[in-house]
Amino acid sequence: MLKIEYGSRVYIIAVFSALASLLQLLEIFIILPIPFVKIGLANAIVLFFILKRQYLIAFMVNMIRVFIGGFFSAKLFSLPFIFSFAGANLSYFAMLFLFIIIGRITSAVAISVCGAIIFNLTQYCLFVYFFNRTIDYNVTVSIIISLSLIPGVLTGIIADMLNKQDIELIKKPR
Repeated sequence: MLKIEYGSRVYIIAVFSALASLLQLLEIFIILPIPFVKIGLANAIVLFFILKRQYLIAFMVNMIRVFIGGFFSAKLFSLPFIFSFAGANLSYFAMLFLFIIIGRITSAVAISVCGAIIFNLTQYCLFVYFFNRTIDYNVTVSIIISLSLIPGVLTGIIADMLNKQDIELIKKPR
C-alpha cells in the first residue's frame, strides 16, 4: 500500500499538477500522423482523482496543467491555448457528470473515452467558430469520434490501473 501523507491539498495539487504537466509536455514529442490529435496521458491523472472522489483536486490539476502546458509550449493565451482550455474544462465536467450519475455501472475506460470525444468535439466546434469554416459535419464528427477512441481507451486503462493500486491519500492531523 502506498500512503501519501500531506498537510494540505496544496501539496497534492502541486505534485500531481507537475506530473500532469510533464506528461502533457512529453506528448509534444510524440508525433502522430494527424495534427492536433494527442494521446491525453495527463487526463489519466485527472480521471484518477475523479475515481478517488477528489473532485476539487482533479479540477485544479486539470486547470494548472493546461496553464503550465500553454506556458512551456509558448502558446499561452493563443488560440491553441483557448482550444485546450475549453476542451479540458468540458471534458472534465463530462467525465465528472458521468462518474457521478452512472459511475457504479460504467468503467473508467468508458468515462475516459467520453472525455476524449468531448475534448475533440469542443476543439472542432471552436475551430469552426473562429475560422468560420464548415467542413462536412457528418464526416468530420465521425472521424473525430474514431480518433478519440484509442487515446480514450489508453488513458482510461492507465487511470484504472492507478485506481486499482493501493494508493491512499492521508491528510496529516494538525
